[in-house]
Amino acid sequence: MLNQPQDVNSWFENTIISSIEKRASDIHFEPERDSFNVRFRIDGLLQQFETLNKYLQDNIISMIKVMSDMNITERRLPQDGHFEFNYMKRNYSIRVSTFPTLYGETVVLRILNREGILIELERLGFLPDQLELVDKLITSSSGMILTTGPTGSGKTNLLYSIIHALNKPDKNIMTLEDPIEYQMANIRQTQINESVGLSYLKAMRSVIRQDPDIVMLGEIRDVDTAQMAVLATLTGILIFSTFHTFDIPALITRFLEFGISNSIIAQTIKGVISTRLVRIICDSCKEPYGVTGLEKLDIYFRDLLSRRTTPTNLQKGRGCERCNNTGYLGRTGVFEIVYFDEEVKVSIIEHKPPSYISEIIRRKKTKSLIDAAMEKVFQGVTTIEETTRVLGVQIS
Repeated sequence: MLNQPQDVNSWFENTIISSIEKRASDIHFEPERDSFNVRFRIDGLLQQFETLNKYLQDNIISMIKVMSDMNITERRLPQDGHFEFNYMKRNYSIRVSTFPTLYGETVVLRILNREGILIELERLGFLPDQLELVDKLITSSSGMILTTGPTGSGKTNLLYSIIHALNKPDKNIMTLEDPIEYQMANIRQTQINESVGLSYLKAMRSVIRQDPDIVMLGEIRDVDTAQMAVLATLTGILIFSTFHTFDIPALITRFLEFGISNSIIAQTIKGVISTRLVRIICDSCKEPYGVTGLEKLDIYFRDLLSRRTTPTNLQKGRGCERCNNTGYLGRTGVFEIVYFDEEVKVSIIEHKPPSYISEIIRRKKTKSLIDAAMEKVFQGVTTIEETTRVLGVQIS
């Protein structure tokens, strides 16, 4: 049955309120041939919210464009905008993106809770030994610490939490962001604006002359930005940034492609934090189940089990009204932290192959993403199925 709200403005406001109450990170408005779909992304997965009559499509999209200060007559090109929304004395920043498709423009709203983005490092999901390593990394006097992971894996929240932990009166901390997602006291934050020529590269060149102790660089996108970030670390600045790669050897290879020498890579990069988000089993309907069929788990899981006592029971969510019958409520981080110690640095300087570097990291018993995720499975925080979904660990 297609919904046909009489008051589009009230319907839209109630839709945003529903998305906030359901803890959605995104709202998708999707045109179909004969309808207009609305879906929420909750805990990383899309869920159908409502199906509207097709004739409401243009009115809703035009209203969103006006609120977001977009050109309402432009339907052939993608546009970006944003607006603010207040609910229950909290301020939400809504980032808006439009994109032309076969049946009209699709619109995605990213919901950013300014009050909820700062989370203490202890609450992000680090295991105790990982937290010690993070503390060691972020208290370095200079160098570069990179976070990696796909879109929506918690990289931005991690960086904000790190900067929050380091925010002390004796430090000059500056950030270069696109966009600024949270305004932090006593930190100089800059919004990158390519339309007026303020790129990451241009901002990075100038920020070095502002006498910073710490710089958070939203993303290393290209050769020039990478080289400028490396130059900044060599002057004694501590740089935090995100980088799109999936393992350490690939990261090293990419920096070499940027024209940065092996010795400089080894000298500047202090460590890499890879991050993913897994759903948490709902406490309201959590229940144990027998560990049967463990022999079917793939080699990664079996290898982990060989180093510990096999658990007698795991947990899963039965599904209830509170978790919308998914069995999960909320998400937590799983991390892999690689500290570039002398052995890793020497292997980079000596141009060792990727397989050699990977073996060094494995030998150090560094907890991989799958190791960290399985720890949470054994603790009853998440499930094997969720680990498989997020990390792509195949069950044979």
